Amino acid sequence: MKRSKEVIAGLLVLALWFIPASALAAKKPSKGITFLNDVEKVEWYRVHGKHIIIGWKGLPEDFYHWNYKAALNASKATLYKVHVWSVRYSQKSWSPGEGGQICITTAHMGRFGKTNCKK
Repeated sequence: MKRSKEVIAGLLVLALWFIPASALAAKKPSKGITFLNDVEKVEWYRVHGKHIIIGWKGLPEDFYHWNYKAALNASKATLYKVHVWSVRYSQKSWSPGEGGQICITTAHMGRFGKTNCKK
């Protein structure tokens, strides 16, 4: 009986050792992008795993900035690589990889990755 308790305690210590603290601290990407509710030309947005899809009804002058901010905030919340896909608002059923997007922006752990959005 004592031996089994030692084994269980040892396994628990090993499990905690191998689970990175960042995985425990990670949140949902939607927590970091609620500011999009207040952006005038954003018609809708949704989270699809580690992808954020934003439906734009027209493009604002600071379009690049909003994509950049969404990518950084979502990656800070999740601590993983995040892709922000900008599409037209009429592409409601669009999913990543289908093509026809306006642009893509990436960020990882709060650091900007790359984008093909024009400034």
